Amino acid sequence: MKSPAPRRDRHAFYEAAVQGVEWDLDFLARTFRNRNKREARTFREDFCSTAALATAWAQRNAANESWAVDLDPEPLAWAKKYRLPYVREVAKRVHLVKSDVRKPQKPLVDVACALNFSWWVFHERPDLLAYLKAARASLKPGGVLVLNAFGGTKAERTLSERTRKSATNTPDGRMLPPFTYVWEQKSFNALDRRLLAYIHFEIKDGPRMPRAFVYDWRMWTLRELQEACLEAGFADFEVWSEGWDAESRTHTGTLHKRAKLDNEDCWIGYCAAYR
Repeated sequence: MKSPAPRRDRHAFYEAAVQGVEWDLDFLARTFRNRNKREARTFREDFCSTAALATAWAQRNAANESWAVDLDPEPLAWAKKYRLPYVREVAKRVHLVKSDVRKPQKPLVDVACALNFSWWVFHERPDLLAYLKAARASLKPGGVLVLNAFGGTKAERTLSERTRKSATNTPDGRMLPPFTYVWEQKSFNALDRRLLAYIHFEIKDGPRMPRAFVYDWRMWTLRELQEACLEAGFADFEVWSEGWDAESRTHTGTLHKRAKLDNEDCWIGYCAAYR
């Protein structure tokens, strides 16, 4: 018997609110293909939470295999209960790993990532550098590590943004009701670039879920990340961001490599570090 519909399941709401799994995987695969002229087959999702990317990677091709690494046992248990049983034989090629990402992982992989700004949990440079060195050591020759970051004039201040989300299915097939995703930036310290932020969920015909997720981040700059990646031993570093349609004033959905990035109200950059 399936579990009851996860009406107050914060992980299910999070996935529906913020994750663009296939879009992210398309970019990850492209960064490796462009450099190596072949398809990536092995993948590691650092700070994996519920392993959405790792599972979708394995689903893409029968030759694909993935590892999902997180120090928190709770989302790993969620993935084991609510995701892996519903992808059948694919689950054999998805490996959940409870570990500190600052420790080198095996086996070596073609592609690794730390998305959703997860690496911003490192407030001190030695910790960031330890992670980058471990990530590089865990890549095959020619491998790539992808991280993302955001910034802009709107990003460095308090704010609250509301986004309405439609009903959708959860990984175990249950229906998630319509809800509002609220992103709140509670405070930002310009001195140490410390950002305190919350995610709230407001469920239609249901109870509100305040502070479903709490983030205490350092907003590292792209230049700081570039310097740390090169110091960690990566051979090259690129920044990509979405194109902008001036007429419709919307992002195009296509990532372009940048030598210059205008400081708009808010930008999201994808950073590729190559071994």
